[in-house]
Amino acid sequence: MDRTVAISCTVAVLFVFTAMIVSYGKKRANRRYAMGKLRAPSVRYFKHLSKLLFFLNMLVTLFGYWFKMAGSFHHNNALKIVGALMVLVGYFCLRKSFAELANNYSPMFDAYVPLTIHTQGVYALIRHPIYAFNLLVSLGLTLSSGSAVVLINSVIGWLFVLRAIYLEEMYLPEKFPEYSEYAKRTWKLIPYLY
Repeated sequence: MDRTVAISCTVAVLFVFTAMIVSYGKKRANRRYAMGKLRAPSVRYFKHLSKLLFFLNMLVTLFGYWFKMAGSFHHNNALKIVGALMVLVGYFCLRKSFAELANNYSPMFDAYVPLTIHTQGVYALIRHPIYAFNLLVSLGLTLSSGSAVVLINSVIGWLFVLRAIYLEEMYLPEKFPEYSEYAKRTWKLIPYLY
C-alpha cells in the first residue's frame, strides 16, 4: 500500500511540478505580459524567493513520499493522497483561471495594470483566483508531504500573496472605477471566508 501511494502521489505531484514550470515559463517569457501596460506596485523581492520556495516544496514533498524525513508531522497515506489531489485540483483550477484572465496576467513580483477587469467565470466569485489556486497547491503540498519545512515555506508564500492582494486592491479601484462595485459582490480570495 505504501509503495502504491508513493507512486501515485509522485506521479501527480511530478506532473503538476513539470506543468507549472512549463506554464509559468511560457507566460513569463520575454516579459510579454508587460506589453502595452502600465507598471503597477509589485512585490519585487519575491521574484527569486518564490522560485526557491516552489522548488524546495516540490522536492521535499516528492522525497517525502519515498523516505521518512525529519520534521514530518504525519506519515498518513490518506492525508498524502488527499494532499496530492488538492495539488491536482489546484493546478487545473489555476490553468482555467489563467485561460480566463488571458493577457491581463502579470506576476506579483513584476506587476502591470491589466487592460481590463475580468469579471466572468471564476472571477465572478473570486477576485484573485490565481493566488487562491496557487495557495491550494501549496496547501496540498503541505498536507501531502507532512513536512514542517513545506508548511513554513507555504506560510511565507501566503504572506507574500496577501501583500500582493493588498497592493492590487489599492491600485485597481484607482485605474478602474467599476472595480469597487465588483469588489462588493465578490470574495477576495476564499469564497464565504475572505
